[in-house]
Amino acid sequence: MKVSGPKVSVCMPSFNRKEYTIKAIESVLTQSFQDFELVITDDRSDKDTVDAIKQYMVKDSRIRFFVNDRQLGVYGNLNMSIMHSRGEYIKPICNDDMLAPRCLEVFTEVMDKNPNVSLVTSFTKAFDGSELIRDEKYFEGIRLLDGKWCQKSLLFDGNWVGALTYAMFRRRDLYVGLFTRWKYWVGDHEMWIKLLGTGDLYVVPEILSFIRVHDNRESAVHGVEFRLITERLMLMNLAFDFPHIYGEYSREEKRAIRYHLLKRLVREGYSKGGLQSKFKMLKIGFSDLNKRKIVFLLLLVKNFYRLFRESTAA
Repeated sequence: MKVSGPKVSVCMPSFNRKEYTIKAIESVLTQSFQDFELVITDDRSDKDTVDAIKQYMVKDSRIRFFVNDRQLGVYGNLNMSIMHSRGEYIKPICNDDMLAPRCLEVFTEVMDKNPNVSLVTSFTKAFDGSELIRDEKYFEGIRLLDGKWCQKSLLFDGNWVGALTYAMFRRRDLYVGLFTRWKYWVGDHEMWIKLLGTGDLYVVPEILSFIRVHDNRESAVHGVEFRLITERLMLMNLAFDFPHIYGEYSREEKRAIRYHLLKRLVREGYSKGGLQSKFKMLKIGFSDLNKRKIVFLLLLVKNFYRLFRESTAA
């Protein structure tokens, strides 16, 4: 039996940041498209943040608010929001970001007109310390793109689809699973790859979300460097082991992706001073490769040779 509900569920995982959360809520409530619910799941925030959300819930019946029994982290908290939601389309938003007024309207129209589209994203603009516009330069194409092709491009080139606030997807496609909690840096990246195994991607060439740049954002508080590369290598191995979920890859494609990621790992190790980064690089490279250590060894030799030539030339 189909449960009746709104067309769109806007899912907001919340944790502290009262003032930012208020702005995020207001950006949802002032959308030109009004057939939505705003599902906020809170990860044990401070009292001020919880009280502020409750005040909005009293004012607007479309807001549904839940507090987790324990802290679940970003992706665990978002999963709770999705499980509480009822809409046909799922629109995540981080509680320090904002949506443009036409975001839900445009995304819903794309989904309604393109039943084969499983994921939609758009151009974005940063604010609060940055005026960066994320437009066609950051995407591998705009408008309708083949999902299977996008899967491979995302695994090789990184998460050019964008972060949680950028995207919307269909509830019906969640048979691929929810967001993986332990993937701190590539949880959204992995989810987009899984969803694009079910349908196509649509990139809207219009700024429909605003990403806040501030000193307390996750990427500023926690260094990404080696941890990001480690999780991308883990994601690569998952993709190769479960092709029915993450897509089929030829031997040449696997070799190219592995080489690309290990080359980035080596470059990261050599770009930093001191021995600690070198040991991290070695640890990650050898632990990931298992029987394929020869690739990593060749990359090391190549970079040692480059450094030797540069030192002798100087």
